[in-house]
Amino acid sequence: MDKQNILIGKTITSMKIASDRQAMLFVCGDDEIIVLCDADCCSHTWIESIELPARGFPAIVSAVEDIPLNTDEDDQDGELAFYGLKITTDRGHIIVDYRNESNGYYGGSLVWPDGHFYGGVYSQNASSLDWQDLHS
Repeated sequence: MDKQNILIGKTITSMKIASDRQAMLFVCGDDEIIVLCDADCCSHTWIESIELPARGFPAIVSAVEDIPLNTDEDDQDGELAFYGLKITTDRGHIIVDYRNESNGYYGGSLVWPDGHFYGGVYSQNASSLDWQDLHS
């Protein structure tokens, strides 16, 4: 990431995921940080899974980085792409596995509060923001 991620230095007290799996919420004391799944033109992005820190919350964030995921499972036609995000904390790592489905020409991403949210031509990545708790 080019600039320091908004989570670095924050203490995460809990996390939630949207019921449509298109957004996640980091609760950091009185502050809430929403991260949205985004998709290029004719594609769809969603959160497949989130691995919480082994020692639970509260957890102080020291690093946030994109990580490569095993692509052995990648769709042979290039229609399914695998992405990963690793959040390093003093209580262990948070690993976010997210996916994008397209005709092979488009991709997906996670959008932080200071980023541009595209949402797709047909608003296919407009989350309901109907939050569900995540538990380790």
